[in-house]
Amino acid sequence: MFYYIKTIKPDATNYSIKITYSDNVVITADFKELLEKGVMTLLKNPAVFGKVQIGNKGRSIVWQEQDIDFCADSLRLKFLSITRKN
Repeated sequence: MFYYIKTIKPDATNYSIKITYSDNVVITADFKELLEKGVMTLLKNPAVFGKVQIGNKGRSIVWQEQDIDFCADSLRLKFLSITRKN
């Protein structure tokens, strides 16, 4: 089953995004470690990080100007178990 993203709430001070899915599951995606690699360094500026948007039909999150996106399902798989532990 595919889930779509209903809402996002970026926290540019912690480089994390609270994501609420269509089934009301909420995860917190932590991007701190990723910001040290490749194109992701563009998001180190909190003003840029905070410009994240929900992508096409809620199937991703995107930083349009930087041409960076993450699949909704990939984020859910990666961060769901981490979020539940906290």
